[in-house]
Amino acid sequence: MKTTLITNGRIVNPASGIDRKADIALADGKIVGIGNTPAGFEADRTVDATGCIVAPGLVDLAARLREPGYEHEGMLESEMAAAIAGGVTSLICPPDTDPVLDEPGLVEMLNSVPRSCSARASFRSARSRATSPAAC
Repeated sequence: MKTTLITNGRIVNPASGIDRKADIALADGKIVGIGNTPAGFEADRTVDATGCIVAPGLVDLAARLREPGYEHEGMLESEMAAAIAGGVTSLICPPDTDPVLDEPGLVEMLNSVPRSCSARASFRSARSRATSPAAC
C-alpha cells in the first residue's frame, strides 16, 4: 500500500464546506484522514504544501483542444499536460469542434489519447454521449 502525507496545505473543498489549514493522509490514492492521521499511519512520502491550496481536481467545461483539425496549434498531450499542471483533472470538449465530432471513430480516437499519454486526465466529449455512450 502506497501512503502519502500532505502537510501544511490549505484545504478547500466547497462540496464539504472545508476551508482550513490541515494535513491530509492518503493510502492507495484515497483520503484516509484530514487533520488527524489514522492510528498506525506511516507515510511512504511526505509532501510539504506550505503556501499551496489542496483541492479536488478542477473541471474545464469548455476545453478547446485543437484536435482534430488544428494540430499545428497544439496537440492533445501538451494541452492535457498543461491542464494537469493547473489542477484540471477533467476536460469537457464542447460539440462545436471543427471538424465536428460526428463520427464514433473520431470520439474513440480522442478518448484513446489520455490512456496512451503520460498525462493522467480524463477526457469527455459532450458529443460522445450522443454518438457513443460507451466511449464516455
